[in-house]
Amino acid sequence: MGERGIHPSQGASARALLIHPDETSRTALARTVSELGYFVREVGQWADAPRLAATESVYPVVLISGAGGDRLARIEPAVLETVAQLRRASSLSQIILLIPATVDLEACCQAIENGASDFVEIDCGVVDERLLARRLDQARQRYDRQVTAAESLHSGQPTDRAGIVAQSRAMADVVARAARAAQVSDAPVLILGESGTGKQLLAELMHQLDPKRCDKPFLTVNCAAITGSLADSALFGHVKGAFTGATQERAGYFRAADYGSILLDEISELEFCLQPKLLRVLQEGLILPVGSDVEEAVDVRVLGTTNQHLADAVEAGRFRLDLYQRLNVITIEIPPLRERPEDIEALLPFFVRKYARYYDRRIVGIDHRVYEFLSTCALEGNVRELENAVRRILALKTGGDEIVLTDIPESLRRRRQANGSQMVPVEVVENVSRLIEQSVLTLSDFVAECERQVLANVIDRSQGPKADLARRLGLSRRTFYNKRRKYGL
Repeated sequence: MGERGIHPSQGASARALLIHPDETSRTALARTVSELGYFVREVGQWADAPRLAATESVYPVVLISGAGGDRLARIEPAVLETVAQLRRASSLSQIILLIPATVDLEACCQAIENGASDFVEIDCGVVDERLLARRLDQARQRYDRQVTAAESLHSGQPTDRAGIVAQSRAMADVVARAARAAQVSDAPVLILGESGTGKQLLAELMHQLDPKRCDKPFLTVNCAAITGSLADSALFGHVKGAFTGATQERAGYFRAADYGSILLDEISELEFCLQPKLLRVLQEGLILPVGSDVEEAVDVRVLGTTNQHLADAVEAGRFRLDLYQRLNVITIEIPPLRERPEDIEALLPFFVRKYARYYDRRIVGIDHRVYEFLSTCALEGNVRELENAVRRILALKTGGDEIVLTDIPESLRRRRQANGSQMVPVEVVENVSRLIEQSVLTLSDFVAECERQVLANVIDRSQGPKADLARRLGLSRRTFYNKRRKYGL
């Protein structure tokens, strides 16, 4: 191991950890990085890096040689494991992989899944210093932003990026994962989540953070709305005279979004006959306008959103397996609002500020019981339903400058009453409340432990298919399996 460059006290975000098995290349690269203003810690073995990250101060930037031997089309498994361990040891570090240009997209996506933040291509062991300097600068900026966001998260202040307002760790992880995925500009991304969770906002954020496409077009297509004979033309365009009424050429969404990103909202609703043409775009970057005999090249990043499980649509014969496999490169799932009720504390005042001016209301406060009510209310429409509830409250409010319980729409109060039967013994509620008041226990710890024990008990007693068990628990299959992994069941 070696050290070179500036002293750490000269800049907390100017510390870099360099992992490279070849001593000659490592020494040369460390010299380059130190000349760019970094204090560099050198490591020769991939396996040593996680221990260093866990025992020393956080390294804002981690550079890893990503390929070895003759396997130039892949990233070494040891490197992928090191990336995952580093990400667990330090969630804020920006991990940059040094890879040959021949490494394929699938390997890069796997690295992103494990926690990589960015890539720098090397050619015969030589790195472009200007590109490296730019990537290091971008990494430091991302690190500084994440530190600020983490401090806001710890202090209870909401983060707000591209309209995404949240203060839960679950959403902070989703945003961080989206930011990393945005760096792989050519990989399709599938965003999952219930209706109203903010899938489109997350897609917009990814486009904004995409270094290649952020200043290019971003188009949204509702796949459920483009059906029938004109759907092909809407997506892929047509030539003049292609059909009756085609008096002029039409570009179509994909050509209009060239060099940018296209969001296929509710992609599970895309007509089956159009799915082979979308597969052609994803595999070859080619489209065939209606009435044309010549394919045209497009450079578009495809983002898809759905509130359904595409695997189920594949089993039902409504969605092509090969298209699903091509789309399912990077998958991000947004948890429903009921699984992150602490975000209501950030969302509620945000929407009140947003619409108070629109409805010309002067609101100076929100009764704490309103937060408690909404946090335990089954908001089936998630964030969208919460936003609509705030709009109704402000539109119909007749007096007072504080939002109180009686302002909550009757439909929500009825739903709460319908679901409000006393299923937990009173003595349990009282004991847990007492422990929370004494700071012995937090509500989230109690809920998590109850969930773990109930899941473990139900799984042990169940003899039927796990899909049926998930349905009885009121969970989607993906959520059920995620919870099993979370609790090690």
